[in-house]
Order: sequence, then structure tokens, then C-alpha cells
Amino acid sequence: MEGFTQPPPAAPHSAGNQAHTNMNMNARAHAHANVYVHVRVGRCDIAIPVDQVRQALPLPPQGLTALPRHSGGLLGLAEFAGAAVPVVALERWVPLDTPQGDGVDTLPRLLVMQHASGLVGMRVDAVLGVKALAAGDIRKILHQPDDNELFESVVPASDSAPVLCILEVARLMRLSQAWCEQAQVDLPAPPAPPAPPAPPAPPAPAAWGAPQEASRTQGCTPQRYAVLRIGVEQWAVTVNAVERVVPVPAAELALGPRDRSWAIGQWQGRKLPLVDISEGRQASDRQAAPCMVLLSHGPLLLGLTVSECQQFVDLSQQAMALLPGNSVSAGVTLLPDGSRLQVLDVAKLFEVTPEASVSRWASASPGAPGSAALADATEPSPYLVFDADQRYASPVQGVLGVVELSAACREDLRSGRPGLLPWRGQTLRLVNLPAIAKSVAHADPLLAVVVQAPEGMMAPIGIAIRSLTDWLPAHSARRTGIRMGAMGELGLINAKGAVDHANLVLVDLSEMAHLLG
Repeated sequence: MEGFTQPPPAAPHSAGNQAHTNMNMNARAHAHANVYVHVRVGRCDIAIPVDQVRQALPLPPQGLTALPRHSGGLLGLAEFAGAAVPVVALERWVPLDTPQGDGVDTLPRLLVMQHASGLVGMRVDAVLGVKALAAGDIRKILHQPDDNELFESVVPASDSAPVLCILEVARLMRLSQAWCEQAQVDLPAPPAPPAPPAPPAPPAPAAWGAPQEASRTQGCTPQRYAVLRIGVEQWAVTVNAVERVVPVPAAELALGPRDRSWAIGQWQGRKLPLVDISEGRQASDRQAAPCMVLLSHGPLLLGLTVSECQQFVDLSQQAMALLPGNSVSAGVTLLPDGSRLQVLDVAKLFEVTPEASVSRWASASPGAPGSAALADATEPSPYLVFDADQRYASPVQGVLGVVELSAACREDLRSGRPGLLPWRGQTLRLVNLPAIAKSVAHADPLLAVVVQAPEGMMAPIGIAIRSLTDWLPAHSARRTGIRMGAMGELGLINAKGAVDHANLVLVDLSEMAHLLG
């Protein structure tokens, strides 16, 4: 099917040089970092350049086709796109005993890889996602050619990741002497008859010739996408936006399972929203969506919660059909098996996810002059920014969650009746946030912030608000004050570099819960 096949590169025999060329080209395309597919084979974690991975397929139900061989590294043959792909037996180089109770769900796959015009396959126990690795992260450990060794380079282990062995597909082909090269079995085409001379083309207008040519070729070049299962839906995400795939972190602030951003979590000290783009919110908990795909857009980051990372495909813009009605879709296409694949527009997703601003780092660099004084002058606590009768900022201490209000709760608040909020098996008291300006009517409440008074001295209560607009990370806002006559001194919060976050009125919802409770 058009758009799903990778154009055959140049000849396959300059193995080492071609592998390094692929890595360098990919580095320039991904901000000086190589993108790798992370797989596990036995006890070995392996990273393979993403531009050399054609597809991750389920193992054939009938098994591999065995060949009568006396020795060597060939495990069998598998059919892929009409070609007989040799599957290499990695047990020749890698111990295949799988550790028990390592917490990783294994789903054996057949990984089809390509170097130049050659294809080779290998059986893997799990496909764990993609990782962006800078060239400086990789260490070469073997400095003499050794045909008994499969890996020459590794990425050292960290607190959150094991040692990664870098697999060069060209080296695997050379050591196993097994690959399927389509160019060697195709018969040469008969010479074409000479074409009649073409009539002279009419001259193009000088000002429009180049743009017209660009418009014809725009969207024809395939790009690499990761195919993700989110609930029962399949989505494609460009690998250039994928930072890595990690387990879903614990939710620090629940925003409600019906919202696209269903929670705020943390990854490596950085707050970020957990986002479910499926219809009906099928991936809004850690059971339905155990994986988080970290997507980046400029300085922002969000966690796309997914059920499974499936495979990689190459798609061009021409292979997609545009369908109205989905605010984050760039189009839809069909996979070879006829299933529907939606393509995510990453820029649109960030546009409709204001919660992603929580991932913004503080603008001051630690080594800048005066940065220590700046850190001392900023608030050490994160702040929740929300709308009620006006825009407020509150420290997050004591905030247990944000929930959507039912129609009955909203009507109770509008009519002045005491409101009751069901929450985690409890029935909480629901109140409006007192307005600063008495002449301003309460905005129609849509959400409730569940708040615990300091030191747990009383039961939590729900404080109704209009909407949740932002999250200010620690050391990203300054606190000032202003005296307003009989009202006394009001605290104000000013966020650094954030739009519409100047002179936010400070209200401590935890203390407010104590006063209203």
C-alpha cells in the first residue's frame, strides 16, 4: 500500500560506513540526537536506529519456515511484503534466558530491519518504545574487529534505565551472512523503446514557477511514524516528536477521567499533563494505559497515555484523508490489514492542552549571574491557576483533586442551596468560592477543587470554580502584595514569561477550606 513502504536506499555492501551515515543523518533530523527503537531479547536491552526498523510484527502463527542447515545463525524464514526474510538466531550472541518478575509484560514480536536494500529479521521478547540518544551518550567498548561479538557500543546504565546495547543492522548482516536482497533476485527489465520528442513546454511565469513546483512535491516524502494502540483505536505519531516511552507515573493531581488531560504527573522532576486522545477516554488510568509516550513541542512536554506501542510505518501526506470533527487529527489512512489509522497532529494537541504549560522549565539558568538571588525571590511552591469570578492562583498544598460537577450540583450552587459532592466513596460539602468584588456574580461553575484543610483537621470540601487554566511550576512565579483600603493587603502572583499571568490574586484554597468548612 502506498505510503507504507520505505524507498530502497543505495547498495548494501559498505556496511560500517553506511550505518554511521544513517546515524548522522538521523541526528541532524532530530536535533542532534539519534532516535532508536528499544527492544528486549532475553536479559539484553537493545537499541536499533529507528530508520533501520521496517516493522514490528506478531510472530507467524504457523511459526517460521525452517531451512535444512548444519550450522550458522539462521533461525528460519518469515514472509514480509512478498519477500522471504531470514530471521537470525540471536542466541548465538545473546543469552536468551528471561528474568522472572522484572515487571515488564513481554509480547514476542518479529522485528523486520533494513540496511540499504537488504532485509533481515530477528525475534524479540518485547518492543519497549523509542528513545532519543545523543552521540555523546554512546560509548564504544570494542576497538578491534571481532566476529564473535555482536555489539561494539553501549549506552551506560542510569538510575532509570538499564545498559543499552547498540545494534548495527549492517554488522548483524555481516556476522550472520543472512539477508534478503530484492535487487539480487529481480530480473532486469527489457530496454524501453525510445520516447518521441516531447513538445516544448510553455514558459512558466517567473514569479510563480518555483512555488508551483514546490506545491506539487510537498507532502510526497514519507515520514516515519510510531503506531500506538490507545484503547481500541490506533494512532500514528511522528517519531520526531517522541522523546521516549516510559511507564505511566503516579497521578499527583487528578483532573477527571472525562477530560483529555486526566491528571498531572511527574517525570524526572518535571511536571506534565497525562493526556488521553481516544474517543470516550479509553486510556485514562494506569490499567488501561500502562505506557506514556513523552511528546515534545518547543519547550513544552506532555505524556500521551497509550495501551500498546505496536510498530513503525512510513506515511506521506498523500496517503492520508482529511476528516472533519477531530481537533487533534491530521488525517486518517488504512493499514495493509484494512484497519483504520488516525494520524496525530502534535502541534494541534499542544494548542488544545493548556495544561502542558506546567512542563515549562523556569527561564533562569542556574549559572546565570544573579540566578541564586532570583531563585530566592521566587515561590518554592507550585501554583494552581484557575478562573472563578476572576483569575486566581493558589498553592497546590492541600489540593487533592479536580472533578467535574454534575448538572444537579451546578443547579444547587446557582440556586443557593447547600451542595453535596460525591468523591471517592465520600459525600463532601460543596461551596462557591467567595467573590472579592460583591458586585460580580458567580460564574457558572463547571469544576470543583477538592481541598483538605491544613493538618487534616477536618474533612475535605469541594470549592466550585469555573475552569482550570494553568499550573505554575516551583520557582516560576514571584509573590508581591498590594493594600486595598478596608480589604487589607492582597497577595499577588506574577508568573515569569507566561501570558495573562500578571498580578493574579492569591488565594490559599487549603486555608479557605478551613474557613469555609
